Amino acid sequence: MRLWRHLDLSLTAFAAVVIGTMGILNLTGPGVTEGATLATLGVLTAAALAGRLQLHRLHTTTDTLATLTREQLAGPPSADRLLTPARPGIDTDLRTAAEIAIIGVTLGRTLRSHLNDLHGCLNRGGVVRIAVIDPAGGTVAEAARRSTIPESPEIFANRLRPTADLLRELATAAGPGRLEVRLLGFVPATGLLMIDPAETYGQVRVDIYSHRFAAEEPTLPLHAGRDPIWYAHFRREFEQIWSSGRTVSPPAAPIVTAA
Repeated sequence: MRLWRHLDLSLTAFAAVVIGTMGILNLTGPGVTEGATLATLGVLTAAALAGRLQLHRLHTTTDTLATLTREQLAGPPSADRLLTPARPGIDTDLRTAAEIAIIGVTLGRTLRSHLNDLHGCLNRGGVVRIAVIDPAGGTVAEAARRSTIPESPEIFANRLRPTADLLRELATAAGPGRLEVRLLGFVPATGLLMIDPAETYGQVRVDIYSHRFAAEEPTLPLHAGRDPIWYAHFRREFEQIWSSGRTVSPPAAPIVTAA
């Protein structure tokens, strides 16, 4: 259409020059001049029609875009756009973090996925805080009940053992950084991973735990600048949970007793 628009203008200008010149020089009769004039008018009419059709399509597109914008602003966005499947190590960049804070039930997969980044943070002199459920008392039984497998609390006790090994590995190679470990006397409702939470570019990932054992769980990524209200909410949630945990000191101490 752009090529046609330039072509019709060029033809119209050329025809006008030719017809005008021929008329001035009296090189043609009235019939030829009238025919050429009508042909030129036809070209101009076609160009005007094409322009109107383009303008109509533009108005239709603009109206559709305005309607979609109003619908998005009038109601909440789709949960399918906000939540994604929780996959440890995916879409979470910890390579330059100065503070990493993680709360979860057993965190076995999460720690394995991010182990190199956790080492890197500690070697840079950063702070790593990790809290998991306490294997002592009835917390593992509560985790089993929450996952609707009350007869199998040993599943969670067994899943805590590799977590303890990974924490000991982190503690023995902590570098100049600081590793803090706490044990929770209850099962947290959500998993939380915070990256540089005090900074304007901080992030919080919220994993919503399922009541089905080993089921896929949704995660909600929050950013300090983009989601200030709920970012602050879950940051306070983390600190509330953290403050209630039992400190493991030193962090390399065993957190799981022998079965």
